[in-house]
Amino acid sequence: MTLRIRKFALRTLLPASLLLAGCDDFLERSAQTLVVPKTTAQYKEILQGEGYFRDLLNNVSSRGGYHFLQFMTDDVEFFDVATDPQCPPDWKNTKLGEVAEVERYANCYRWEVSVESQSQTDGAYLYLYRQAMVANICLEGLEGSEGSQTEKEVLLGQASFSRAFAYFMLANIYAKPYNIARPQDLCVPLKTDPTPTVETYSRATMEQVWTQITGDIEAALKNLKDKGLERNVYEISHPAALILAQRIALYMEDWQSAIGYGQEYMETYAARYPIYDITDKETAEPRVADDFHPYVEKFINHENTEIVWGFGGNNYYAYIISPMQLSIIPTLGKYYRVSSKIENNLIGAYEPGDRRKAYCFFHPTGTGIHASARFDYLTIKGDNSSSSQNKFQACMALRSAEVWLNLAEALARQPQPDPSAAVELLNQLRQKRFDPALYAPISAAGFASTDSLVQYIWTERRRELCFEENHRWWDLRRTTRPKIVHPWRDRTAYVLEENDPAYTLNFPEAELTFNGSDLKPNQRPRRSPIPYNP
Repeated sequence: MTLRIRKFALRTLLPASLLLAGCDDFLERSAQTLVVPKTTAQYKEILQGEGYFRDLLNNVSSRGGYHFLQFMTDDVEFFDVATDPQCPPDWKNTKLGEVAEVERYANCYRWEVSVESQSQTDGAYLYLYRQAMVANICLEGLEGSEGSQTEKEVLLGQASFSRAFAYFMLANIYAKPYNIARPQDLCVPLKTDPTPTVETYSRATMEQVWTQITGDIEAALKNLKDKGLERNVYEISHPAALILAQRIALYMEDWQSAIGYGQEYMETYAARYPIYDITDKETAEPRVADDFHPYVEKFINHENTEIVWGFGGNNYYAYIISPMQLSIIPTLGKYYRVSSKIENNLIGAYEPGDRRKAYCFFHPTGTGIHASARFDYLTIKGDNSSSSQNKFQACMALRSAEVWLNLAEALARQPQPDPSAAVELLNQLRQKRFDPALYAPISAAGFASTDSLVQYIWTERRRELCFEENHRWWDLRRTTRPKIVHPWRDRTAYVLEENDPAYTLNFPEAELTFNGSDLKPNQRPRRSPIPYNP
């Protein structure tokens, strides 16, 4: 990272900045009025206040948070009002007056060489390194801090979790997918101490970064076990570490570890965090005139039984990440929407009776106060508006359903597949998601091959995990890296080819400029629109 970035991050760490005093005049001046943390509890406060991924969607610059990756998936499509015959004249005229606003996420949506533009910067890179730096500070300071052995083990586990999570995200944004990379391929810069420097940074290897990730998550598992933290869904706990460990193993295609972590979670925590039953819940339909209606219960809510750890802040998640909502970012909502028209679209993936389609989306009405209500689907999985029912003080969560899906995939993809066990897990999840009158269990015999079962599991992940974190983009990257066609203006489209290099992002322009040849860029091809007339 650049010195400018380091200074900004350190300045926001409050007492922790004093640990680094003396590195330059700036740090000396900024640290004079701060207090040196002495106790383990104080370091834990630093970690929870600065390093819990609380502002993951609304990061330092507020101009390019973590959510922009959603615009590169097949779950989002552009709505060209100039050519769409379904768009009524009154709405078309309004939308045509706001054409410039769509450019904010255009580079992301079109998989350009850089996802940044004049109005969109990639703030995820800085933010994630800042999270890793907070963890580094706590890990360095805890050994000499005043506290009990239990307090130190908890801090060690939580800080190790945070660093593992930060580097996991960085590696899955700015480096090749693990399963197609070689050990010596370049990954991302790796820094495990909190000392700032004016030196430039080069990229560590895949082997180095993923070894750090797995080592950190193992430290988290060891130190968080039997600490009783699972009583608080806002605190990093052992079951949260198990979910992340299983996810890491799945991405590394370490099937036995993924199965082992999943089975441990099932045996120890499944009863405490059972799959959330939405078969009898109030649904988002019919769409109300006011999207903030207090009787609309969102999926990420206070009573969701399967939530293990909530994070990401309480910052109108759906309205930042949603491709078509127009309340908070009005012009964004009038161009990008949940995919419902393009080939292999998300809405079409839901089966009859699947309540997730009703419970997690507002549906088009054909009429309504808001023009978008007429034709677009609106995801409301994680909105936390002040009038939401059963409001949850976070907009993302590690939860049990992912464990079921990860375990099902690992069982189906291991050298000796177990289709029956994988299907049983899918049925346990799906039974809590379907209208009871329309639910029918699936069977292993219904799949022509293990490969077809794996494809089905991937589709189930899409239905279940859409618009949470960046599961869809990462699943596309780590599985088939398929061809995606994104409709654009004037009956044209942009194409992400199968195995396209653009499945990996380039680094932010500021980092490439500062680090020069030390930070070798990722190569993303320039692309041009093609004729498109669906």
